[in-house]
Amino acid sequence: MTNEVQFILSLCIGFTVIIGVVKYKTIDKSYYPFFYLACISLLVEISSFILSRNDMKNAIPVIINVFCLLEFFFYAWLFNLWGLFNFNRKIFLFVITLFFTGWIIITFFAGIITKPNFYFRVIYSMTLLFFAVTSFNKFVIPNRAAIFKNPKFWILTGMIIFFSFYLLIQSANLSIFGINTSKGFRRGLYGIVSYSNLIVNLMFAIGALCIPRKKNFTTLF
Repeated sequence: MTNEVQFILSLCIGFTVIIGVVKYKTIDKSYYPFFYLACISLLVEISSFILSRNDMKNAIPVIINVFCLLEFFFYAWLFNLWGLFNFNRKIFLFVITLFFTGWIIITFFAGIITKPNFYFRVIYSMTLLFFAVTSFNKFVIPNRAAIFKNPKFWILTGMIIFFSFYLLIQSANLSIFGINTSKGFRRGLYGIVSYSNLIVNLMFAIGALCIPRKKNFTTLF
């Protein structure tokens, strides 16, 4: 698969961004982090493609490393607003502080700011996958009557699919299970992930369409 095709497929996150812009003033505020992250994701995809086309690929790992930290923060914020941490602000702050500290240590003290931070990517994707599965069991399973109208169903299912593949790829890059994987195998995985991302982005868009109107008592933290 060419970089151009991968880029075009990745732009599907733009559907969620457009829906967020249109519905922003009327949606439940607990979904704001989801839309903020969609906007950042779209900017990262576009900037990475531009850098790649202008022979500035060395800057891409830096952008992705920073994005991984931001992605964790926004998803943790989203889960906090949904009540995964039982609306305990101290737990939320502890989680993001712990991962921010870990990111700083791994990225700067290990001297890999300009290289793919595979160690952090494995840790944060595994954690977000755990959060997504736990949230699915807590918020979706008990309310199965109108499951396809539940935005959490689409968003969490998309997250579980995405981070399952993402964790597999990052583990393969690190040979974390003691199995040395070939470049051909990893390229094949990236191809599969590109198509799965298309499905995930469409699921996110459907979830965005299902988001209910805002609740006046919802806070942003």
